[in-house]
Amino acid sequence: MKITETISRVLLASLLLISIHTLLPAAQTDAQQDMNSSIDSYVESFLKEHRIPGASVILVRGQDTFYAKGWGVTGDSEEKVTPDTPFSLGSISKSLTGLAVMKLIEEGSVNLEDPVQTYLPWFTLQDKQAAAQITIKHLLTHASGLSTYTGLNISDKGAKDSDAIKNNVKSLSDVKLTASPGEIYQYSNANFLILGALIEEITDQTYSDYMEQQIFKPLGMTHTAADSDVAYEKGYEAGYQSWIGISHKSNIPYDNGGAPYGYIAASANDMAKYIQFLTKQQPGSILKEESIDQLYSPLLQTKKDRYYGFGWRITDDPVPSNKMIWHSGSTPDSHAEIFFFPETGWGGAILTNKNHILEETALLYLKKGIINLVNSEEPPTIPDNRPIIQLVLLGSVILLFMVTVFLIIKLRRGNVLRKRAWRLISALFLVLSVAIIPLLIFNTKSPWHAIQMFSPDVALLTSLICFLLACSGILSVFISFRTKFIYPQKTSV
Repeated sequence: MKITETISRVLLASLLLISIHTLLPAAQTDAQQDMNSSIDSYVESFLKEHRIPGASVILVRGQDTFYAKGWGVTGDSEEKVTPDTPFSLGSISKSLTGLAVMKLIEEGSVNLEDPVQTYLPWFTLQDKQAAAQITIKHLLTHASGLSTYTGLNISDKGAKDSDAIKNNVKSLSDVKLTASPGEIYQYSNANFLILGALIEEITDQTYSDYMEQQIFKPLGMTHTAADSDVAYEKGYEAGYQSWIGISHKSNIPYDNGGAPYGYIAASANDMAKYIQFLTKQQPGSILKEESIDQLYSPLLQTKKDRYYGFGWRITDDPVPSNKMIWHSGSTPDSHAEIFFFPETGWGGAILTNKNHILEETALLYLKKGIINLVNSEEPPTIPDNRPIIQLVLLGSVILLFMVTVFLIIKLRRGNVLRKRAWRLISALFLVLSVAIIPLLIFNTKSPWHAIQMFSPDVALLTSLICFLLACSGILSVFISFRTKFIYPQKTSV
């Protein structure tokens, strides 16, 4: 009887174990499907609200890709987007340039604390002495003294030649630093442009060839490129620019001279391989583990709990699992995000083919939403896509057009009005027409070229406002000279 009872218990326990092992994968699969469905819904709602024509999202954990999907279409050909579709990475390119520099450091070809002129003897600035003090570390951490304005001023030129990087760096020879090297953090494309030239000088290769042979191929990044010819061969297409919130196909050319800071093109699947390399999940790595750690070590503090590494932003947190390594990337017709958590080994990338400077912060919400959904948390509300600034500018254009028409009618009728008032009005109109664009450049710390590239609707509407103000000012001058000044007549009592 006891033997029978024991056998029964053993059988029951075995059945329970079999049931648990059978149901557990099914439960995990259901949970994964639910999460994927939630991400699908959230991303699709975001893309619809922000009118983004094409996007790709990939999420990895360890060596596994647990989410990969493309939406919408590419630019010119309007091909369906897949996880293999290349997108411009924008400033995420800086981290790949930082990786190349780290490889040279590990090989002993470069020293982090050496002055740039050790390797680029022809590099100089307006202040020769200050140029000699800029180190490799200063460039990597945006502490060289080169301003954001300087970086934007030499960016997005659409250069096609293979010497574009070197020529761009040489154009800095008349630039004045806005701070001493090592003094403050100033995010500038110019820093990583110089690093690109340094890579070319040391390796005696073009930046594109070196990256292809020493970085992309070893990491298995088969849909990644650092020059226009190769990028287009691998399927890259220009994206879309936003005009008052509506997507329009871009004619912005790929910029060979901008690859080190913002014009590397890559697919979501390649971003997955990149993240797996960074989290040390890729066999046969091109760097030692300690060198990989140094890529996103906090070299320079930029804000509270925010640091900068080798082309990476580091958001620190008291909870180790919440420490996030990330970077955003923008070109005039694309926007991207990459992030990963070293403690837990998971991360992801979001690639989109539309951009506008006033819409860039929205993608941070999409990133946060995806992270929350993976962590079984509530995602943030998707921000509205309301081009309020552009609509205000458009309203100003319409109002000024009506004022101009009114002034033309007044001029033709030749009504008698006071000269002084009209001359004051004309002076105000003319001063505003001349001052608005310089004030916009000053307040945004961006050259007019960059404003035109990253917010073409704002640039056009602002130009129209200035033109109409100038027209109104000139018309007011003519009116003031055509009319007679009449003193008010006294009435007799």
